[in-house]
This record gives sequence, structure tokens and C-alpha cells, in this order.
Amino acid sequence: MPPSTVLTRRRAIAGAAGLCALPFGWGLAAAQGKGEPDQLDRILRSRVLRVAVPQEFPPFGFTRNGVVDGFDIAVARMLASDLRVSLKILPVASGDRLAALLEDRVDLIIASLGKTAEREREIDFSTAYAPTYMGIFSDSGAGPADLAALKGRRVGVVRGSLEETEFKAQAPHATAVAFDSSAPMLDAYVRRSIDAFAAGNVVAESIPDTALRERIKRVAVLRQSPCHIGVRKHEPRLLARVDAFLAQARSSQALMVNAMHWFKHSLSPEMFRDGKG
Repeated sequence: MPPSTVLTRRRAIAGAAGLCALPFGWGLAAAQGKGEPDQLDRILRSRVLRVAVPQEFPPFGFTRNGVVDGFDIAVARMLASDLRVSLKILPVASGDRLAALLEDRVDLIIASLGKTAEREREIDFSTAYAPTYMGIFSDSGAGPADLAALKGRRVGVVRGSLEETEFKAQAPHATAVAFDSSAPMLDAYVRRSIDAFAAGNVVAESIPDTALRERIKRVAVLRQSPCHIGVRKHEPRLLARVDAFLAQARSSQALMVNAMHWFKHSLSPEMFRDGKG
């Protein structure tokens, strides 16, 4: 590896470990002289950032040896480091993500959250931080060839996820089998209890069994579904602060390095040039 590449990688990893390019006083100073404290004020004053993260949704979030880890947890750690506050994570099921935010159990959602018109009526979204897509996946040898071939097939979905909604809309002729998280869904697929599964591309590529993972093929793309950070409505300063963090994380390559660690080859550097989506 050329020295310049090594130096760039080291700088990116350093950024991922502690992205503190934005000054701590940025948010606090802007709040001085205000009457009513907003969410950003409360985070900075309490010095604690509460974040909803995936409960069991590898590689975005999962528990390993009693420790919650994964792509989204790493992003949450970077953001807390950037704000210079402690991180308090709350693992939640997919269907409980918005409720956790709206009920003030957390300050933000960093849990592979896709943006929809329905969700936009309830919360605000940051720029994208992980450009992913949702699809149907199955064995390249014996699985269905397209959506039409799913008729009468059992397809695994995560309950309360966008994949479940999109799959039911686009393949009503198939049978949806709901699971609480991706882990039991993938286990069911390995046991052949289901014929295919609906998931993000990075979930399909994170299957531990290498031989099985290499046989998996994409049956169909349900929709492009970049991940966004969820913010409560009427919190423009917090949303702007999160977007500023993500812009810096993209330019420093911290997001790309994080993706390379958790997703291996599935996301290319070009996908992190902006946060559109």
C-alpha cells in the first residue's frame, strides 16, 4: 500500500475514533441569550446524548459479549465525541424507533432509519449517512428469479420495517413471515423455513456463513433506502448540528472507514460524497 494511502487511511480512522472538528462552544454559544432551551441546549448542558440504536440488526447494531456494537453504534459514538458529551444508547426494535424519539426517551434515532412521507409527518431527518437499498434476496441456485416468481413463497421480513411495507405492497401474491429482528429471520432462512428474505443489501452481505453468503443473489430491488438520523420536529439547531457533523464525517472519510469495517465491500467511497437521498 503506498505511503499516501496509508496516511489517508490513518487520518480517516482517527476521524472515526473521535470526530471533534466542530467546536463544543458552537451550540452553547448560539444558545446564550435565548429564553427557552431547545434540545441541543439540553444535550450540551446535561453532557449526555441519548440515542436509539438497533436492537438486533447486524451489522447496524447487535449485542456481542454483552456489548452493543455495529455500524450505527459507531456513528452514535462519533457524534457524541464530536459534541464532547457522554453517549447513552437505547437498543430498540424496529417498530419502536419513532416512539422512543416522540416519547422523549432519546434525543436522536441512529438505527438504519429510512425516510418516508409518512415518517416525515412525525419527525425530521438528517442528510443520509449510509446509502443503502432494500431488496429481496434468496439462493442463486434454487431461489425465485424475480418478484413474480415469489407467488406462494414464504418471505421473511422484519416486523415494523420499511422492507415489510414495501414487500407487501409489491408482492401481495407472496406470504410475508414477520420476525422481530434480522437475526432470527436469517436463522430461519438458513434452516430453510423461509424461501427468501427482504432486507437491506448490507444485511444480506453480513451473513456469517461465507459459503451461503456467496450463493445469495438479489431477486429484486424494492427501493433505494439511504439511512438518516431521526430528529424531533421543531429542533432546527439540533438538526443543523447533526448535518454539520455528517458533512465533516463524509469529508474526513470517517463514514467510509466505518462502512468498510462493518459492511466490507458493499459500499464504495463514491457513495459517501454527499448526503442526498
